[in-house]
Order: sequence, then structure tokens, then C-alpha cells
Amino acid sequence: MLARAPFISVVLCFISGILLADWLMSFFDINQFVFIGLALLLGVISFVFYFKNAKTAFGVSFSLFLLLVAAYCKVSAEEKRTGEINSLQNIRYSAYEAEIRSLPEKRRRSLRLEATVTRILSDTHWVDTDIHSLISIDAESDVIPKPGDRIVVRGNLERPLEALNPAQFDYRQYLRNKGILWTDYLRSGSFQVITIVEQQNNPVVWSIQISQWADQKFREHIRGDKAYGLVKAMLLGRRDDLGTDQVDDYVASGTVHILSVSGMHVAIIFLVISFLLGWVKRWKYGRFVYLFLVILLLGFYAVATGLPPSVQRATLMCIVFVIAEVFSRKHQAMNTLAVSAFLILLFDPSALYDVGFQLSYLAMSGIFLLYEPILSIYNPENLGNPGNRVLKYLWQVTALSLAAQLATFPLSLYYFHQFPTYFWLVNPFVILFTNILLPAAIVLLLVSTIHVIWIQWLVGKVVEITAWLTDFSVAVPKLLPGYLIENLHLGLLEVVFLYVLLLMIWYACFAKEYSYLKYAFAVSALFVTHSVCMSLITYTDHDSVAHRVPKHAVISFKHGRTLYIACDSGFPADRGAYDFYIKNYAVSKEIGDVVFVVPKAN
Repeated sequence: MLARAPFISVVLCFISGILLADWLMSFFDINQFVFIGLALLLGVISFVFYFKNAKTAFGVSFSLFLLLVAAYCKVSAEEKRTGEINSLQNIRYSAYEAEIRSLPEKRRRSLRLEATVTRILSDTHWVDTDIHSLISIDAESDVIPKPGDRIVVRGNLERPLEALNPAQFDYRQYLRNKGILWTDYLRSGSFQVITIVEQQNNPVVWSIQISQWADQKFREHIRGDKAYGLVKAMLLGRRDDLGTDQVDDYVASGTVHILSVSGMHVAIIFLVISFLLGWVKRWKYGRFVYLFLVILLLGFYAVATGLPPSVQRATLMCIVFVIAEVFSRKHQAMNTLAVSAFLILLFDPSALYDVGFQLSYLAMSGIFLLYEPILSIYNPENLGNPGNRVLKYLWQVTALSLAAQLATFPLSLYYFHQFPTYFWLVNPFVILFTNILLPAAIVLLLVSTIHVIWIQWLVGKVVEITAWLTDFSVAVPKLLPGYLIENLHLGLLEVVFLYVLLLMIWYACFAKEYSYLKYAFAVSALFVTHSVCMSLITYTDHDSVAHRVPKHAVISFKHGRTLYIACDSGFPADRGAYDFYIKNYAVSKEIGDVVFVVPKAN
């Protein structure tokens, strides 16, 4: 596999360099210029070995070169962000000016926008800056700035919320990985909006305006609120019109990933475009026309979403695939996938820490590696019934969803601590309806420009009906017993054990080296032993923690599988505070029961 897909080794070395960046820099204890010089020297040496056909020496030297380059990319990006933080922390300023870079996202009591701080007012003069920030505006505000507008705010930006409790979600690091270093909350009347006409020609603002136009067209042609909210989330990546119960249904069915624009959405659109335009390749220069049209249509979709990072990554991945298809007679899918991952990480090493990036590439890897082995388990055509074509399609879709789920479930358990038991029942139908819904929604945008009412009505109905069928499918598991197993805890080492186990079983089947099943059994034994030991240690551990929760006084005491929480009278009813500050800690300690201890009022 690695011989036919060399970029897998390249991207694995690069990922290792990103993960080991801080250690490598401290171990060598040299400045960045000497570090990059050492990396370049290794690069030259590796190419010398390559031309001398010294394969082993080339492999070692080139791997070290990739490690150092990845470490340099990661450290330089982090130092740039640290410099941006210090640029505001080390200067006194009384106001700032920021340019809005996104459409407002509806929250419970506010609207959230991404913005770039362009300058700050220090003493009596303005100082230019270029700092990415996240600004929340009171939902009752009289004026809501649009993308491209500038706002002048009197006051200071704040650092994002720091994780001060054990196992708490690190919101500050989450935003830092996205390049967002500062936040602010603006009340009505606390800022002034300045519309800059020249900014309307900015490519980013232009893409956001197209996204806003697409949103308006969806609202115009899709009457049902649930259908509109679903299409808006799936096509434009904005969930602010989804109902709470609607989101809960997708979580319970294990299909919540379709509510975020990701590689799967772009891949579905890519496959549909490729199918519809496949005939173009038969022309004399049809391959190049096909390449141009596919990139153009994928670009249109990416622009319609407002160019969020997840769509940029997925579009790049599909473009790499189509280029490999056009210019190569045969191409290894995993190698092409690795090329796209390498390009993304080269320009943005922090993408490695993005959960969406991790799950997208794991799902695609699972489909490429596990789909065929799972599909071969059962062949409906052997039954000799013409009606088995439907059964064959359902089995293909089921195998596809099982392959993706197998590849992602260890990491999903690690991050989300829950497992939907009926995903295998729902996913085939969701994939089927999604394959209709996504292309139909794109067609709806295209026919919206020709002003033929009956075509718009017809396509709008197709979108509305498939959206309803998708919502109906994901609502079924909640009617069944045990539809969601919650509060599952999986440590990082246990995740590694599970992926090693999965890889060994796959390799045993792929290479027909069934001796690897013995090693897989040994890994599974290690996994069980480690899990049992950690559970026993956790059970016997008695712990007490003074939690830092805004507006509440909270102390917890752990005894066995029970967590006693001594708190003020308002905390038990504040479910949001418990979920954000305490729940992950309770899950990590494998708590079965939570008991709130509230002092009696005098």
C-alpha cells in the first residue's frame, strides 16, 4: 500500500512533525533561522541520496526533513499568533476599529460575527493592526453590521474564556486553532457602523454576499421552516434556523455531521457533477473541458457557502482528486487523499487540531480502505431476484456508512462521549435522501436566475420533500429503546489501541496475511486490560474539586461512581453551566449518579 501511495508516508511524517514541534524546538534549543537552515540541508542531502539511488538513506533523511519543516511551520504560526496577542496586551488603547468578515450567526441572545481588527486608538493616534476576532452583538441592537462594514468600538477586546476546570472544553484553544485570538460583546448603542463602499468589491465580502443571496433564495422557495433550516445548514453551513428538537434528532441518529458543511457534502456534489459531465471527456480535448467545468462548479458551491475553512479544505481535496483523474491513467485514492491533506497542513498546520478535519479525513480513509471488504461480505445478486437491485443499492449505501462509521467511531467517542446505536438503520436512508437533496438545492439556486416560475416551484418541491424525508428518517431512532448510549469515556491511549486494532484487521484481509490477526488479538487484550485497570483506578479514586463557574459557587466530591455537587440553589437548574463546566469532568471520572447538595435557606 505505501509503495503505491507514497504520499501517505509523507503526510504521516508531516503530522508527526506538527505534533512534535514544541519538543523538537526545545530539544535543539536553536533559533528558527538555524532550524530552517538545518531542514534545508537535510532536504539537499535527501535529494543527493535519491539521485544516487540510496533508498534507505533517502527515506531517513527525507523523513527528518519533513519533520523539521512541519515543526517550523507549526512553531512559526504559533509565534505569529502569540505576537498578535502581545501586540494588544502590551499597549494601552481606548477604542478599536474592526472590519466585519462574516454574516451574523444567530445565538440565543446575541448575533455572532467574525471580524478583523484593523486599527486601535492608542492615546491620540491610530495604530494599524491585523488581528482576527469574534464579536457578539446584542440581538436587540438597532443596527446590525453587514460583511464589509467597519465598526468603531469604544473599549477593549478580551481574551476568550480560559478552561479553568478539569476536563473542561478549552474554548480559548479552540478559537486559537481557528486563528481567533480576541473576543468582545457589544451592547446596543456601544458601537458605530461605517459602510466602506470599496470593501464591497473584496473577494471575501463578495463570496459572503453570494451566500446571503443563496439564503434569500432558499427562504423564498422553501416554505417549511424545518426544511429551510435543514437546507441552510447543509448547503451554507449555518445552523441558526434549526430547531433544538431537530438537532437532537440528528444527534440521536448519529447523522449530526450532515448539518455542517464538510467534505461529505462537497464529495456528493463532486460525484453528481462528475456523473453528469462524464460524457464531456469523450471529446478531443474533453478532459481539460471536464476539469475546467468541475472546478468552476465546485468553486461556485464553495463561494455560495461563504468560503468557510471546512469547505475550502473539502473543495481542495476534490480538486486534487479530479486533477489526478484527468492527468493519471490510474491513481491510488489514498495517495490523492494524502496529497490534499499535505497541502492543507502545509499552509495551515493548526487544521490538524480541527475536529472536522480529523473526522472528514478519517471518514474518507475508511471509505477507501474498508468499503470494498465490507461490501464483499454479502452479494444480493447471488439470490437471482430482479428486485434485488434495490437491495443491492441499499447494501452498498449501508457498507459505505459502516466503513465511514468504523473509521470515525473511536475518535467520535473520545470527543463526544456518546454512541448512536441505530446509525446503521438510519444512515442508508439519510445518504440516499442527501444525494438527492444537495444537488437539487444547487439546481434550485441555478434556476432561480432564469425566472421560470413552474421550474422553480418544481425544484423547490423536490428540495422540500427530500428535506422532510431526511428529517423523518432521523426522527425514527428516538421511537426505539436504547437509541443513544451516553457518558462513554475513552482515553487517548485507548483510541490509539482501537485504531491499531482496526488497521491490523484491515491489513490481514488486504494482504491476506492472516497471522496479523494474532497481533490484533494481542492488541485487543491490551486494550481490555488497560481499560479495566483505568476503570478500577478511577472507581477507587476519591476526589474533591472547587470548580470555577461564573455566577455560581460549586464544589464536587467523588465517591465511587457518585458525584456529590455542593452548590448554590440556582446551579441545579442552570443546565447550560453544568454541561459546559462540569459534565466532561463527570464523564472522565465515569460517574453514574450526580447528586446536588444545596444548603437549606434560613
